[in-house]
Amino acid sequence: MSNVGGFPTTINTATTTSTTTKVTPFVWFDPTYLKTIPGLIKAISSAVVLIGFICGTVGDCRGCSSVAFYSTITMVCFWITLLLLAAYLFHIIEKLHNIPWLLVEMVYCFLACLLLLVSSIVIIADGSVYAAAGFFGLFATSLYGIDTFLKFLSHRKGEIAQGERTMNSSPSRA
Repeated sequence: MSNVGGFPTTINTATTTSTTTKVTPFVWFDPTYLKTIPGLIKAISSAVVLIGFICGTVGDCRGCSSVAFYSTITMVCFWITLLLLAAYLFHIIEKLHNIPWLLVEMVYCFLACLLLLVSSIVIIADGSVYAAAGFFGLFATSLYGIDTFLKFLSHRKGEIAQGERTMNSSPSRA
């Protein structure tokens, strides 16, 4: 603050934020994604729901609605997660960086978590061999819940799903 003619004056300073996004426009296979936390979660959760599906279809109650519900949920989760994993491994997500992938995945993971929880509880109530399927379903529920939380944090920070985004703040005088 300076004092001009007995009146205090202020200088307004504002911050200008610029965002730089660096993405590769090519489709290429990158196995290093499997070494990241989101990559590990996708790989493990797809394996766990597949094992849960196998355990659920081994029993003698193939016509039961609880088994059909559980099998449908696990297969839908398996295929969507496998497609997302392939899209990340081949950098298709990076090529389509204008789509809010973190938000889309957060909603998907939340719905998968909720549906797996319900279907696992329903199939555990059938007992016997279905308890193993329910266990794997509950384990997958926790994985999808963790992934939902991580996607929420990344979306809140303004990150993109794949590639680099940097935000630069610089003061400017108004």
